[in-house]
This record gives sequence, C-alpha cells and structure tokens, in this order.
Amino acid sequence: MYKKNKWVFIIIILLVIGFLVWYFSSILIYILIAAVLSIMGRPLVYLLDKIKIGKRKFPHTLSSIITLFVIYGAIFGFFALVVPMLINQIASLSALNPELLTSSLKEPINWIENLLISHQIMLPTENIESIVTTKIMSFINITNISDLANMLISFSGNLFIAVFAIGFITFFFLKESRMLLSGIMLLTPVRLQTTIKHVYLKTIKMLSKYFLGLCLDLFIVITLITISTWLFGFKNALMIGFFAGIMNIVPYVGPFIGWAIAMLLAVTGIIDSGQSLDLMPVFIKISGTLVTINILDAFIFQPTIYSNVVKAHPLEIFLVILIAGSAAGIPGMILAIPAYTVIRIIAKEFLYKSPLVKKITQNI
Repeated sequence: MYKKNKWVFIIIILLVIGFLVWYFSSILIYILIAAVLSIMGRPLVYLLDKIKIGKRKFPHTLSSIITLFVIYGAIFGFFALVVPMLINQIASLSALNPELLTSSLKEPINWIENLLISHQIMLPTENIESIVTTKIMSFINITNISDLANMLISFSGNLFIAVFAIGFITFFFLKESRMLLSGIMLLTPVRLQTTIKHVYLKTIKMLSKYFLGLCLDLFIVITLITISTWLFGFKNALMIGFFAGIMNIVPYVGPFIGWAIAMLLAVTGIIDSGQSLDLMPVFIKISGTLVTINILDAFIFQPTIYSNVVKAHPLEIFLVILIAGSAAGIPGMILAIPAYTVIRIIAKEFLYKSPLVKKITQNI
C-alpha cells in the first residue's frame, strides 16, 4: 500500500511540474536562452577576471557587465546590419511584378514541366506556370510592408520584455556562475551531489566550446559565401551569405534550404535591378559557390573546430540527428548535438558499467 501511494504521489508531482513548465514556458525559454548566452560569455568573464590593475584584481561584477554588453552589442550590431537590408529586400519583393518574374522563369519552367511530364510525374494537362504565379503572388502579399510594420509594432512590446528579462538573468548567471549549480544541489540527494557537480561542470565546459565553435563556423561560412557572391556581382551578396550560411545550423537539410533562398534572392535581385535574367549562369554560380563552401565546411572547418568538442563518430552523430529530426523536426535537429553531448556525459557518470555506454563515451 505504501509503495502504491508513493508512486501515485510521484506521478502527481510530475504532472504538476509538467503543467508548470507548460504554463510558464516563455519564462523557461528566457532562462534557457540566458543560460546559453552565459555559457558563451563565460570565457570572456574568466579572461577579464585575470586582469590586474596594480595589485588589485579586475572587479568580477564589472567583468560580468562588460561581457553582457559585448554579447548584446554583437547581437544588436548584427541585427542593425541585417534588418535594414532585409526590409529593403521585402520592399523590392512587394514592388515586384509577378508576371514579369514568371515570364523571366518561363524557359526553366517549361524545361521542368517537360521533364516531369516525360517521367509521368505530372499530367500533360497540368501547368506549372500558373502554380508558380499563384505562389509568387501569395508570397508577395505576405511580404507587404504595411503588414510587416504592423507585425513589428505588435511584437515590439513582447520583444522588449524578452530582451530585458534575458539580459537580467544572463547578468546574474555570468556574475554568479555557481547560481544554477547551487539550485541543482538543493534538489539533489547528498550521496549524488559530487557526481552531479562533476556532470554539471563538464557539461558547461563542453557546451561552452560547442557554442563558441558553432559561432566561429557560421562566421566563416557566411563570410566566404558573401565574398564569393559579391565577386560574382550579385546585388544581394550579404543577404545571400547570411541566409545561406545561417541555414548550416540545420544539419543535412539546411544547405538545401539555404540554396533555395540564395537562388530566390539572386534572381529577385537581378530582376529588381532591371537586368535580363539568364537563369543557367545564376544557377551555376550559386550552386558552385555553396557546394564548394559546404564541402570545405564539412571536411575542413567543422572537423577542425569540433574535433575537441563533440568527440563522437560521424555515423553516431548522423543517426542521432535523424532520430531528433523525426521526433521534433528542425528544432530537434538543431539541438541534437548539444543534447546528445549532455546525455553522454550523464550516461558516463551513472551508467559507466554498460558496454554500450563505455563505447559511446570512451573519448569524453
């Protein structure tokens, strides 16, 4: 009877915790974002703490404040650079004549249409041109500037609260690096505290390296794509570089999405500037650039940057990403590697006798 009541009590507690997590999900997201930012900023805090002014150490609180300003400065500086260009691009798309764009794409559309009909994928009575025109019209309607302005105004209030809350939480995570650990220790049985502390410290160290490595990898890829497309004379080189590069966060399918966005930006940029559109050179230049840089990223940049971070077999990572993608879609694929890293650290501490765990954690 006692055991039955105990399990009922545990289930009730779990249900209550699940409800609280759902109800306060926005606050939980703020905390998670703040935790990630603090993990990324912690190396800078440690670096500033080592500075000595005479015989006195650099104030730790000031180190945390400077780090927070650097993080927010980088984020706001990035958006200050990208958002105006994005608005200009949206304005260009809004003013674009769908019929002109469709007529520019008529030759490749006819080629695709004949190919699909020859392989019996599409009926001869169907027409891709009308489908493309409809899609372009709906996309341009979505990107109407007035609608965008109204959306930004309604969003600005929540955005201000989020920015302030995340910044406030991040500051205290940076200033009191043991705050989260202390909270975890309060909920941990005494006999497990040493193990949990070891797991926490190792997780923070590995995730810090991972997120910094990810930022460095994205910066390199975005820079290379931007420079390459600029040298090819594309009007929207920075936008192409940003969107095609940032999609590399999504494993495997990200480069294909980035290629589609890059092609759209390149084509609309050419049409908007009044130039005649020859799709094949655009296709070759964009595809060649992205394929080359993605190969360099996959075989040189990522192995070099992540070699001391993830420490897992490529096939192992591939399967983990597929499972995460099936379970949670693109967000799952993005979070797969850091989540798997944390799981491996925990497994090594608690399931170290398992042959499987020994195998997958031997390099940690």
